[in-house]
Amino acid sequence: MTAGPLAEALSGVEPPIPPEAREQLAHLFRMLGNWRGAGIVGFRSEEDLALHYFREALLLVRLLPEQGPFLDIGSGGGTPALPLAIAGGGHWLLLEPRQVSAAFLEMAADKLGLSARVRVVRQRLKEFLNSGAGRAELARVSAVTMRAVKLQRGEWAMLAAGTSAGAPVIWPTSRAARERAALESGLFSEEFVPADRGIVWVGRRVK
Repeated sequence: MTAGPLAEALSGVEPPIPPEAREQLAHLFRMLGNWRGAGIVGFRSEEDLALHYFREALLLVRLLPEQGPFLDIGSGGGTPALPLAIAGGGHWLLLEPRQVSAAFLEMAADKLGLSARVRVVRQRLKEFLNSGAGRAELARVSAVTMRAVKLQRGEWAMLAAGTSAGAPVIWPTSRAARERAALESGLFSEEFVPADRGIVWVGRRVK
């Protein structure tokens, strides 16, 4: 798996990605290729992977607060959390219940030298938020990210109740998916940020 499509996809990303972070991103790109048969990610080509796993994640850096910690819900193959942890820093908690995906995330964090800043929790969101430890973790984070995750109505309410005031929930999606979401009105203030594909929904708990 070559890193050529990745270099092209990262051109023009702001803020510019330092050389060391570019090397780590290329290493992750190759790892994803090695795990292609495990169903970790479903992109059809190297170009799709570079654009939609890496570039779309890295364009979220500007929406993150400067200081973590951060929570990523349903991390799957690691986007947007792993690219953001590489390029933007901060401590990350990756919530992923599927065993194969969680194993990949733990391996990737170790191989990329991120183990001190990236921790994987093998739980579903509802299970996580029904625990005292999970609620305490959520209260401390300065932002939540998620991608290709379908939350249930009760999960949206628990997420809103548990996040600190001003902490954004950042969700790259489409307007149609936002309209279909089981998200009750009055839980979050909403901002729609234009993106390469669709929008980025940014929600903050209504006080």
